[in-house]
Amino acid sequence: MRREDLSLTVVDGSKLVLELADAGAPIEELYATSEQHAVADRHPRLRALHGAGRCHVVTEAALDSVAPTRQSQGLLAVVRVPTWTVETRGIVLYLDGVQDPGNLGALVRCAAALGATGVACSPGCADPFAPRAVRGAAGQSLLFPVVVDVEFGPLAAAFVAAGGSVATTVGQGGQRLADWRPRLPLLIAVGNEGHGIRPEVMAAGTESVSIPLDRGVESLNVAVTAGILLAALGGVAPAPILERGDKKRRAT
Repeated sequence: MRREDLSLTVVDGSKLVLELADAGAPIEELYATSEQHAVADRHPRLRALHGAGRCHVVTEAALDSVAPTRQSQGLLAVVRVPTWTVETRGIVLYLDGVQDPGNLGALVRCAAALGATGVACSPGCADPFAPRAVRGAAGQSLLFPVVVDVEFGPLAAAFVAAGGSVATTVGQGGQRLADWRPRLPLLIAVGNEGHGIRPEVMAAGTESVSIPLDRGVESLNVAVTAGILLAALGGVAPAPILERGDKKRRAT
């Protein structure tokens, strides 16, 4: 499903819509069958949409004809896509040419769940705000910083200037994950499902990292790779320059 208005997306299903409403996502319009309208009307924020004339009761057939899933679940929300910028702090996950919306959504979900501060998508990535990607992210792409059409070179240079690391993931030949000691802020690039990371992105990295694999397995799904890396980075230490700065501030 291609979005004609890039400032909006569609979310289908009562569970996800209610979770987004609880989290304060900017829901603009609501379309519901009579049964699901009663469910939505019990939620304070969605009830406010009804009061503003932005909650519409429609037939199940009408909803099925426009829902992004094969069969509507009776509740569909039009949500405004938030605007973010990439900050050179913490751990940012860079997606280089990831094409599958489900994979992209899973990557955003991993980043949000495992301590990253944001996701940057290269030009040519799948749309992270397409309905399928939003569903794969469990709605996190509408709550967590995700930025599109980001060129890697300038972003990598900003992380290096901030005293951090820029890591690219490779199947073999990189630092073993158990021995990897990157510095914050950290930019991690993961690549296209079939072709991996582009050579120009590899060239802009300061280091590469590999996950050792057994039993002849050559590679992992890109979202699995990112999840393992982010989970392993739970205790990553700040760059020494940041530690010195903290000590100076405490001493004054």
